[in-house]
Amino acid sequence: MSKIVTEHIGAFSQHYPKVAAIVTASSHGKDNAMTAAWHSSISLNPPLYGVSISPKRFSYELITESKEFGINFMPFEKASLAARVGGTPGREI
Repeated sequence: MSKIVTEHIGAFSQHYPKVAAIVTASSHGKDNAMTAAWHSSISLNPPLYGVSISPKRFSYELITESKEFGINFMPFEKASLAARVGGTPGREI
């Protein structure tokens, strides 16, 4: 008989592979895209999606100014694109 442990299911979700997400934002003619590792559905009704972004990030600044962002989910086959987006600082473009 197998044992099912449910007490610490949150720890499992932190390590389970997730789809890469590209977050896009724009404000006052400035555009940026970033790769986000920490993202999750928050609610189905109303539909809400959450993304964890450090206040130090350029994307955070643009989202705070514009009050909106886009999110694009990348399949594993596009991992190289997600890595390129995450490797270029937006302030330098």
